[in-house]
Amino acid sequence: MALRNRLLGAVAATALLGTAAQAAPPALKGTTEKVSRGTISRLAARMGAEVAPERISARDRGFALLRQQDRVGALAAFLEATQQQPSDPLVWQLAGDLQFASDNPEGAVRTWEAGVEAAGDDQLLLNRLMRGAAEVGDYARASLAAGRLADVLLKIGANGGEHIDQQIRRNLSLQSEFSTLAGDFTTAEEAARRLIKWAPDAIDGRLALGYMHLQAQEIDDAESVYREVLALEPGNTTALNNLGNIEYLRRDLDAAAARFEAILNSPNAAPYAESLALSNLAELHQLQGGFKGAEDLYRQAIEAQPEGAWGYMGLAALFDVTGRYDQAVDAMIDGWERDSNRMTRLNMHFFQPEWFWQRDALIAEIEGESVKAERLWLRVLKGEVKALHKAAAWHLKAMRDE
Repeated sequence: MALRNRLLGAVAATALLGTAAQAAPPALKGTTEKVSRGTISRLAARMGAEVAPERISARDRGFALLRQQDRVGALAAFLEATQQQPSDPLVWQLAGDLQFASDNPEGAVRTWEAGVEAAGDDQLLLNRLMRGAAEVGDYARASLAAGRLADVLLKIGANGGEHIDQQIRRNLSLQSEFSTLAGDFTTAEEAARRLIKWAPDAIDGRLALGYMHLQAQEIDDAESVYREVLALEPGNTTALNNLGNIEYLRRDLDAAAARFEAILNSPNAAPYAESLALSNLAELHQLQGGFKGAEDLYRQAIEAQPEGAWGYMGLAALFDVTGRYDQAVDAMIDGWERDSNRMTRLNMHFFQPEWFWQRDALIAEIEGESVKAERLWLRVLKGEVKALHKAAAWHLKAMRDE
């Protein structure tokens, strides 16, 4: 078993299971920021009088259809406009926004990406592309967009004012974190060090660098970076949480618990940080057989951050080892529905692979992939974690009896 190890601070979010260590990027805040859907209605409201049908362009027709609340027609018109006016970033933006609002985020990402290539490095399009790609779990594409957006902002430079400086820092941090999630640790480290050079007195770059080291399993380097962060900002909840996870990975459970409790005792801890700390403490209880205490803590973690996947996934693991198999599936459904971009699963670190197999077996059951689920449960049944043997046997029988 292992703990969630999630970086707080400025979406992310990547995350974990009750039997795994979770690590999440500091700039991501726990959940990727949704692409705004209000742009469409705001722009439609600004439209003027009707244009004669025989003179209307695809672009103007799209706006007219928006005014009439015909989003299907407006989408078709704006897609046509991207061919008529490919250098106009607004038509690409709106076509993607309408696809996103129509529950087609993958199509929206492809449209925004095509718009960037056709219209150039427009800040709004790049931001849409970055957010949308993160939303669908395409972290490599999100990283590229964040890097290009950072380059655009760097051309403006610090002379653009504090707002531009903050955007540069955030996008370099996001580039590093998305690259880490995509498994591109080289780009992740380059972006983090570029950020440290740009803002040496800030902690953003160090948090991104620590996250990269943690995900790359470079534990000593990660610990060194997080201790440096705490020297600069003693109450930083990201560093406290991730050091707690590192100490847990080293089997120093008392030291790990002290880190998580420090977060809960902090007057400045956000609900997100509290939820992760509660889940990690729950896992410590679960590891030592304190199932009642663990369940209480998981429920508190869910109450603190209801949209976080980690508390539900932790409960699922707990229910399975305590024989509440139907409840385990229900809890995993709740977690799985909150993990559409796979951030939680990507940030899980396990001592024993059986917990990884158990999580994926439950998800496979939920998704109706019975062959995959059966294969994984058989591996759990034959594995070394005896606490999961009874659960694996139950799930296998239930699947075969269906």
